[in-house]
Amino acid sequence: MVKCVSRGLVHQYIAGASACLSVVNSAACYGWVTPILDHLLGPDSVIPMTPEESSLAISISEIPGLIVPVPIGFLANYIGRKPVLLASGPLFIISWLMIVLWPSMAMLMAARIIQGIAVSLAFTAAPVYLGEIASDSFRGNITSIFFNCWWLGYLLEYAVGPYLSFFPYTYFTLALNVPFLILFVWQPDSPYYYMMQGNEKKALESLQWFRDSTPEKLQEELERIKLSVEDLKKTPSMWDIVATPEDRKALLLLMLMTAIRLLSGAGSLLVYATDIFDRTPNFFISPDNATIVLGSVMLIGGCLSSFTSDSLGRRPLLMISCVGSFICQLCTGIYFYLLFYTSWDVSDYSWIAVVLIILYSGLCSFGMFPVSAAYTSELFTSNTRGIAASLTTINANGVSFIALVAYQPTTDFLGLYANFIIYAAIVFVGGIYFYFAAPETKGKSFLEIRREMRSNAT
Repeated sequence: MVKCVSRGLVHQYIAGASACLSVVNSAACYGWVTPILDHLLGPDSVIPMTPEESSLAISISEIPGLIVPVPIGFLANYIGRKPVLLASGPLFIISWLMIVLWPSMAMLMAARIIQGIAVSLAFTAAPVYLGEIASDSFRGNITSIFFNCWWLGYLLEYAVGPYLSFFPYTYFTLALNVPFLILFVWQPDSPYYYMMQGNEKKALESLQWFRDSTPEKLQEELERIKLSVEDLKKTPSMWDIVATPEDRKALLLLMLMTAIRLLSGAGSLLVYATDIFDRTPNFFISPDNATIVLGSVMLIGGCLSSFTSDSLGRRPLLMISCVGSFICQLCTGIYFYLLFYTSWDVSDYSWIAVVLIILYSGLCSFGMFPVSAAYTSELFTSNTRGIAASLTTINANGVSFIALVAYQPTTDFLGLYANFIIYAAIVFVGGIYFYFAAPETKGKSFLEIRREMRSNAT
């Protein structure tokens, strides 16, 4: 195996980071609402709305994510990962221009739907692109960029929003798309895509850029790409993703990992964190600042995973994340039960709940999220990788919707503590499943991973 020299690795990081600026823009669509929600509901709102209308404006962007990822996955196989990713930039820009030039409730709804389509483009194509440009020894590092940029997008909005009025803040969010378009347009598409099209020359050129090596030294890896790209001329179908035992096992693992990482609390905490911190008495910083700390810790956790994913491996990251998340969520649930449903005075220890929530967020971004991104690119063939990414995106949108819808009724009828007990139970069961089902893919080629999946599935 050819080991990537330093300049080739720099090219991988630059291409991966520039591609994932689309993910920063995706997160910004969701984070944009949080700092200005009070303004939107206030008497001087640029876009007057009721609480019910604001809830619809927040959630309507999820609807395209239940429909468009599948055709996007097929499109990524036909025209390439890069064009699909690039298309998200103009859509984001158009949506923000609609909001600032024609501010109205109807235009906001239409813009949010366009943003949902753009987010689906990024979420479907980016994990595939990252996995296919990365060398075997650094694939965990490169794929972890995906969720690092997701947390960065939230953090930028949380940190800037409180200090700008509506129009400057929205223009700032729009401007985030400019670096993405300028930087990513120069990057090559993945060698796997070119090989799928039967263009071995372009595949070799792409591989040379990302490995910085001679064609002679890259022949071995090029041959492995040929072997891993199955049925190059075959039109992929939905049946291909479940056609073999290893495909079914990989899809089940990825779907459950996506569901468990969101249902363990991450699906609702980013939205309700400020409200939860508001409920904790005698806390020494404001809920808004605590939310910024939470976003910072999630980014730090993701960055740490970038440096450890290819040294510790996927399974250790995943298990550390699951065990730590279970302890944090269980203890948080117990604290809120003692606070609201017993005579014990634990109000002086409110910092415990806040610290545990923030710690859980860091652990989740350290393990479950980056491993999920890595598995999206590692467990499938080049012909089905786009379909797997699209189905995962649909699954994530559906589960996220369930998590958001279930939070408030659970709080109203059972109590705030019940959410965290449920989160703990879900991640406990998920951790047991991952222990037995999750493969270790550190440092392995796609072909080696497929062979192990095949042997373990039979």
